[in-house]
Amino acid sequence: MSNTPIDIIRMALEREKQAVRDYTEFAKTAEDPSVREMFLFLIEEEKRHVKLLQEEIEKEVYQEM
Repeated sequence: MSNTPIDIIRMALEREKQAVRDYTEFAKTAEDPSVREMFLFLIEEEKRHVKLLQEEIEKEVYQEM
C-alpha cells in the first residue's frame, strides 16, 4: 500500500501528539527537577512540531478545494 505525502504528515502528527502526552506524564512523575525541566522543554518542542504539521495539512486541504 502506497502512502501519500499527506498520509505521512498525518501519521507524523499523531506521533508528535503522542510524544506530548508521553512527555507530559514523564514530567509529572520525574523526581529530579532537571529531568522534569528536560521533559517540559521537549513538550514545547513537540507542540511546535504539531503546529507545523497541522499547518501543512491545512495547506494541503485548501489546495484540494
